[in-house]
Amino acid sequence: MTDCLNCSTAFEGNFCNECGQKAKTHRFTLHEWMHEIPHSIFHVDSGFFHTFKSLCLRPGKMIREYLDGKRKDYFSPFLYVLVWCGVFIVVSHFVAKTEHQQTEITDLKSAIQFIEDNYYKIFVVSSILPLSIGSFLVFYRSKLNFAEHLVLNSFIIAQLIVTDIIMSLINATHLKTEHKIAVNLVELALKFPFWVWAYFQFFKPKNVFLGLIQTLFAIIVAAVLTSAIEAAAAYILLLFKTSSH
Repeated sequence: MTDCLNCSTAFEGNFCNECGQKAKTHRFTLHEWMHEIPHSIFHVDSGFFHTFKSLCLRPGKMIREYLDGKRKDYFSPFLYVLVWCGVFIVVSHFVAKTEHQQTEITDLKSAIQFIEDNYYKIFVVSSILPLSIGSFLVFYRSKLNFAEHLVLNSFIIAQLIVTDIIMSLINATHLKTEHKIAVNLVELALKFPFWVWAYFQFFKPKNVFLGLIQTLFAIIVAAVLTSAIEAAAAYILLLFKTSSH
C-alpha cells in the first residue's frame, strides 16, 4: 500500500484511486525541469505531437476516433487551436515587416482592410463557429450534435493555422509580388484539398460527387457567415472611429 502525498489516500498501483496523482514523485532536478517545460507548454504526455501527426496523415479518421471516445492519446481540440494560434502570433511578431503601413479608416472598405491587416487571425479562429454551423446544416444526417461539429472544425482550423505559419515564414523572405501570388495559390491548393480530405474521411459519403458538393456548400456557408461577422465588426469599428473624431 502507498499513501498518496497529495490527498493521503492509501492505494495500490501506480496512480492514486482518489485524485489520480502518480505513486512515485521525485525531487525537482534539472532533469525534472527539462521534462516539465515541454509538458507544461505542449502537454506532450497528452499527445500534442501525436495529434499533429495523426491530423497530417489521417485527419478525418483521427477526429472520428476522438469523438468515439479514443481520447487518451490525443490533445484537446480547443487547446490545440490555442497553441497553434500562440505559435502563429510569435512567428508573426518576429517576421513582421517594420515598414508595415497603418490603414486609415475612412469607410467600411478601409475598416475591413484594417481588421484583416491587424486582427485577421482572430477571425480565422472565430470561423470555427460559422464553419460548424455550415457542417451541422449540410451534414445533418450524420446525427452529430453541434458540439461534435465544433470539435471537428476546431481540429481542422488548427491544422490550417500550421499552413499559415509556414506561409508566413516563406513570405518573410521578401518575395517579389509575382512570387507572393504564387505562394498564395500554393496555400489555397494545400488548404482546400486538406479540408475536403478531412471531411470525406470523417463523414464517409457514399456518393463522391454529392460529398464534394456538400463540403463545398458547408465551406460557402461558413465563408458567408464569417464575412458577415467581419463586416459587422468593421461597421462597429467605423462607428467608433467616426464618433471619436
